[in-house]
Parts: sequence; C-alpha cells; structure tokens
Amino acid sequence: MDFRQFEYVTIVAEEKSISKAAERLYISQPSLSQYIIRLENSLGVKLFDRTATAITLTFAGEKYIETAKNIINLNNQLTRELNDIVNLKKGRIILGVPSQAGTYILPLILPRFYEEFPNIEIIIEENIVSELEQMLLDGRVDIAILALPVQHEKIQYEAIMNEKMFLIAPFKHPICKMTGNIKFNLVKNEKFIMLKKGQRMRLISDEIFSRMEVKPNVILEIANLAVAYRLAASGMGFTIVPENVLCLLNTKPKESHFIIDDLEHTLVVAYRKGEYITRATREFIIKLKKVMDEEYTLRSKNSEDYKKIHIE
Repeated sequence: MDFRQFEYVTIVAEEKSISKAAERLYISQPSLSQYIIRLENSLGVKLFDRTATAITLTFAGEKYIETAKNIINLNNQLTRELNDIVNLKKGRIILGVPSQAGTYILPLILPRFYEEFPNIEIIIEENIVSELEQMLLDGRVDIAILALPVQHEKIQYEAIMNEKMFLIAPFKHPICKMTGNIKFNLVKNEKFIMLKKGQRMRLISDEIFSRMEVKPNVILEIANLAVAYRLAASGMGFTIVPENVLCLLNTKPKESHFIIDDLEHTLVVAYRKGEYITRATREFIIKLKKVMDEEYTLRSKNSEDYKKIHIE
C-alpha cells in the first residue's frame, strides 16, 4: 500500500493549493499535480474541484480523506505498538504545545526526560490550542498540552497543573496601594490590553467580564502574553495573565500583581480517546506530571505573598 497517496491528498486538502502543498512536501508542483491526476484517473473519480480560486474537495474527495486519515492513524498505531515490542531504547513522540506554555514547560521537562531516555526522539509542534486539538484528532501529534475546556469528546486528558490567574495593574494606579478585600468591580471600566480573539486566554478574560455583565474597554489586542504583561506594567493599562508568565519573566511579588480569586487555568496533557499509548509516551506523561507537580508545590508557597482580587 502506497501511504504517500494518503499523505499527498490530505496535505493538498489542508493547504487548498497544489503549490503550497508541494512546498510542504518538498517536491515540485508539477510532480505533485501529475501524481494527483494519476491517482484520480486510477480511482475513476475527481477528488478535488479545481474550478474555484482555492482547491476544494469533491464529495468523493471528502470520503477519501475520511478513510485516509483512519488508515494513517491505524498505520501509526501499528508502528507504535511494534516499536514497544522491540524495547524502549528507540521511539518518537510528537508533542503539540502552545507557544506560551511551551516556553516555560519544555525547559522543565525535556532535560529530565532526555537524561533518562536519551534515544527517544521528541518532535515539537507549536500552535494555538484550538489548532492543536485538531492536530491531535488528525494524528499529526501524539499528545498535546492543552488548557481546559477541551472542545472535542474524542480527546482524553490528564491534568498536569492548575494555574492561578493574575490581574496586572499599571504600577501607579491607586489600586496598587489598596489592601484587604479588593473587588474586580473597581477596575472593570479601566483600559485593558487583551489577547486576540480565539486565543484561550482571551476566552478566559472575556468570561470574567461576562460574569460581571460588563463589556471591557479594550485598547489593544496582541498575541503575546509577555508583551501584554510588560505593557501593563509600564502603565498603559490593565491585563490578565496566567501564572506562567510571571514565572517565565522571573518577576517577584509586586503591589501591581493580584491573584484573581476563585479562578484557575487548568493545563492538561491530552491524547486521542481509545488510542494506543506507547511506553515512551506513557513515560513522558508520568515524568511531565511529576515535574509539574513539583512546580505547582513551589508556586503555591510563593503565592502567599500576593494580594487577591475578587470577582463579584
């Protein structure tokens, strides 16, 4: 069985372009185009509609893709099972991780995992959480680090850490001098720097304002949490970030940092439900959970030095 045909058709469907798919596959555009034409001729059906600007799947193409993905997943699963039968000396894990989370999680886990399993290859795929879920379902990654809630019922997961959420205030704002029972209502109409729509942290931030039945005054939308933190700290406005940003930037407790009470950000390691988990992958998950548990214990001690702000 020529598994290239499944890979080629799948990537053309994803890219909606022969030229872009050829670049991704490292082959020439004419070669890929001729390959697809020969495949369609041998099947006796058209897989792609080429009349529009972007190439789209025909009904037959949709059926082909559905079956192709199942075959690819079954082949990958068989390969993983056979590798396990041999030994744990060789193996490969394709790990999907959000860029922000990966920045602080990967340095914690990879050195310790490689020390114990130096011959296990780990391939890192960075993307936004919603895309990582789809990559997991498609079999493009073996496991992924995600944030709850997970959208697809075919994804199974194990919690690795509960992160606290922080409100970051401009350092000269009057709230920084306040103590005692501080309420989020005090800043609900202030200027906010938010992540772009579709990112998981933006969904969490929007949920906070939804609970207060307030529309936030968003003055800037960006994609990077560390930049949002620095802009807020410089006095441009308020922002909301997960605990990992403060750890990544190695910041100490400040008057402008507030733990948002009764709100946590749960990180999980996820895999396809019912999928065979290789020994190498299982060992990685065990090690990851242990490392993150140690990190959580350390953070819990430090969190006692922060002020809290309540959502009502």
